[in-house]
Order: sequence, then C-alpha cells, then structure tokens
Amino acid sequence: MWPEVEQAASKHRYELVLSGDKITKRLEVKNELDPTIWTLIQLNFLEISQCPLVETLSEDIGKLINLSTLTLTSNKLYKLPEQMKNLENMRHLNLSNNQLKTINQDFFLQLNHLETLNLSNNLLESLPPFSSENNKKLAIINLSHNKLEMLPDFPEQLENLSQIDLSSNQFKDFPKTLLQINSLKILIIDSNQLTEIPSQLSQLNRLKEIRFKSNPLKDNRLKKLMEQDKFKAVLEYLAKQWNEQQKSITTTTTTTSKSLPAKQQELNEEYQNKIEILHYDQPGDLKGRQITILPRVLNVRPHILCCIVRNIDLETPGNLKKFLNLQNELHDEICQKRTLATIGTHDLSLISGNLIYDARDPDEIGLVPLGKGPKLVSARDFYDQLCREAEHERKLKKRNQLSGLNKYLTLLEDQHDFPCLSDQDRYVISLPPLTNAERSKLSPSSESILIEITSNHSMDICRRVMDLILQKMIEIKLGKTRKDLNIRQTLILQQTKVVDDKGQLKTTFPSRTDLHWNENSNLPILIERLTIEK
Repeated sequence: MWPEVEQAASKHRYELVLSGDKITKRLEVKNELDPTIWTLIQLNFLEISQCPLVETLSEDIGKLINLSTLTLTSNKLYKLPEQMKNLENMRHLNLSNNQLKTINQDFFLQLNHLETLNLSNNLLESLPPFSSENNKKLAIINLSHNKLEMLPDFPEQLENLSQIDLSSNQFKDFPKTLLQINSLKILIIDSNQLTEIPSQLSQLNRLKEIRFKSNPLKDNRLKKLMEQDKFKAVLEYLAKQWNEQQKSITTTTTTTSKSLPAKQQELNEEYQNKIEILHYDQPGDLKGRQITILPRVLNVRPHILCCIVRNIDLETPGNLKKFLNLQNELHDEICQKRTLATIGTHDLSLISGNLIYDARDPDEIGLVPLGKGPKLVSARDFYDQLCREAEHERKLKKRNQLSGLNKYLTLLEDQHDFPCLSDQDRYVISLPPLTNAERSKLSPSSESILIEITSNHSMDICRRVMDLILQKMIEIKLGKTRKDLNIRQTLILQQTKVVDDKGQLKTTFPSRTDLHWNENSNLPILIERLTIEK
C-alpha cells in the first residue's frame, strides 16, 4: 500500500493528493495506481495529477460515492471510467490537460450537484448533453483548447450557469444554444473561426464580460472594439444592432387580434415572405406534437429536433421535387453526407399521435424503407443490404475505403441498438441516419409535414440544419400565396416539444430564441409569433 493511501485509510482522512514525480516513479515500477484508493469511501477530495503514465482509471472509482471534488489534471487520460457518472455528490470536476477525445453521452445526467466543470486542454470533438433537470447547479464550464465545432443543447433551466470559456476551439458558427442562458455573466470565445457575433447576445441581461478576440469577424468596427477590451462598448454596439433589427423584422400579436395597426401595415409592405408560428397548445385540431426521448437512445444518437410546417404547397407541379432535391443538397453540404446530421420529412396526416424516439435491437425493428417496395424488413437486414451495396461500389471503384456518400453507414457499425422514431401506434417512421419509412411518405397532396433532424454530434447542428431548411423552403417558394399586406407566401410553423421519459421538457422548437435570421439573411422574412390569449 502506498504511504499516502495507508495514512488516509488509517487516520480516516477525507482528502487524498497523489501528484508529481514520486507517483510517476512508482508507476514506472508497476503501471497501476494503488487499488486501495478505491476503497476509501470516506474521501470527499481526491487529486491525481501530473502523472503522465496515468492513461485510464479503474471502474472502482464509482465506489467513492462521497467525493465532492475530483481533480485529475495533467495526466494522459484518453477515456473515463463508465462508473464515474455515478458520483452523484460531485461538485467540482477538473479533467484538464489530458488526452480525452470523447465522453459517454450519459456522463452528466446523474451528476446532480455538479457546480464547476473543467475540460480544458483535451482533444474533445464533441460534448455529451446536459440535463435540464439534474444539472441545474452547474455554474462554471471551461472547454477551452479543444477541437469543438459545436455544442450540445444547453437547457435554459441551467439557471446558475454564469461563466463559459470556449476559447481556442474550432467554432465557425456562434453556438446559438447559449442565447437562451439568461444567467450568463462571462462568455469567452477567443481564437475560433467565427465570422459573426449575434446581436441577440445583448439581450442576456446579466452578461458583463464577453471576449471574442482573434476571430475573423466581418464587422471591422465590432472587431476593433473587442481588440481594445471595451466590453461595455461591445455590448452597447450589439444592443444597437439588435434594436434596429427588431424595429423592422419582428411583430407579436394574439390569435384574437382582428387587424394590425396602420403603422405595422406600412412596415409590412417591404416584406414578401411571412412565417407564422403557432403555439404548441393551439386549440382545436391544430395542437402540436410531442416527442418522448427514451434513455436507450442517449448513447446512440441523442439529439433530435422537430418542427411542424403547415400550409405548405407541394401541389404545384415541380414543388415536391424541389423540396426533395433541397433535402439531398443539405444532406451533402451542412450535414456532411449525413455524418453530422440527418433530415427526415413526413406527411403529418399519416402519423398517429405523439412520437417515441428510442433505440432498439435492429432485429426487432420492422419497417418498409422509403422507395424500397412494399415488403416489411428488419432494420438489421436493411442495414446489411446497404453495407453490401456500399462495399460492392468500393471494390468496383478500387478504393481503400467507403466513398464519402456511404460513410454515414459507419455510424452504426458497432452499435447494438439502432435509433428509431415511432408514432403512437408503434409504426416506425424513421430509422436515422439510414432512411424514412414508406408509411409517412410525402406526396403532392401533403399539406402539413413533420420535419425531424437527428444527430449524434450536438443539438446545435440540429438547430442549424432546421434553420437552413426552413429558410430554403421560403427561397424555393413552398409557402401558400397570400394577396393581403403584400405577402407573397406564408409558411405556418407549429411548436413541437421533446421531453424525456419522466416528462421533463428538453427542447421546444421554435422557441423565442429561434428564427432570428434577418441579420444574416438576404431574404426579408416577417416573423409573426401567434400566442394564445388567456
């Protein structure tokens, strides 16, 4: 037994620090931490640091149920023990300066008391989601010096989250999920690849310090203010931009309003396109849909975002083809050939009730794949067939690996369960990222559709894809035409909700923080948010 460990055990100490050269020398003799460490269940503080030979930790760390502070900095950890997620009393977790590339998707979901999280200086390309119910105490997050391009969804219920450091990552687009964190006081996103900073940031009333130096911003005035560390001036500049945009693009009304004020009617004259947003709890037959996400899918493909589009025009000759071509285009580009995200579109009238997003044994999932005939097949058989076709193509073209078009198939190659979306009658309508089902296929007569975006990367990419497909639908004129108020076309969106298996809300789309497009859009769109008068 190591002397530090023996002393902690014999004197029933609550703290243990193992750090530096003396620990490294012991590991050179026997490359294993003293297993007695994991029996010291009284510990509330454990530090194992500056030990470059520490690459993994025992699953027995999960026995240290009283730990409130765990510091594992400056080692060579490349993965975390599965059982670490069970340290429910953890308040402070420092995993900085390691070699972590991924973290299990359910890692944060049971850390109910977590307040500070430091994952800086690792190799992370993605981050697992936070829980709106269980991570409410989270206050400080440091993700600097990683390889992140996107963030998971940050629920607005994280009401204590005050400081986030995202500096020195690979963000090309500002993570929109941060725009709903009203408790945010300090945001650092220096040294990324951002070209724009959303003016909506100015609406975070508690934000006192924002840093975005060393980004290739298009707005030279904003860039100069930032380089001069004029935080107050930066926020005032963004607030001015926001106010100007809101004066010209956003109007709010109620379902009982009979007419718009004359001034607003004059303002509307410059718009040719309109989006109306219906609340989830719309009365009558226009109630929204709810998607329940079950725990099994969290380790497979955890992110899903849905939206109902009503009043769509697929009847005009050529419109359905244009819409399907649009999906293919987005799959190739922003979805990176389905490896980042996948789009599913369904005729809402063919879907029964609310939906379930789950992961199941592929041998037990049955569906008729879109465009593959009337025969019901298992998800396993369908996937195997796609793999055989992709392998045949690879050999035919004498390539060493699958073509980019087929790389999305590798996302499921080691999965025991496949993600699937089912309706109230248990009919599978989607098997992402592979296919939709023939059952909910769009046709020229489809008037209301469900758009479903799923990803194994982040909620942020789901939002970006959803934003883009809705904008493109306006561009290719899929809205119904209007003759009043100089409106060329109108799309009606309706909120959908995603909840967990306990009924806790995870996401609503579109929410009040969504669809703020006009600052980056070449196509002026009037956004009208219809609310229910109580």
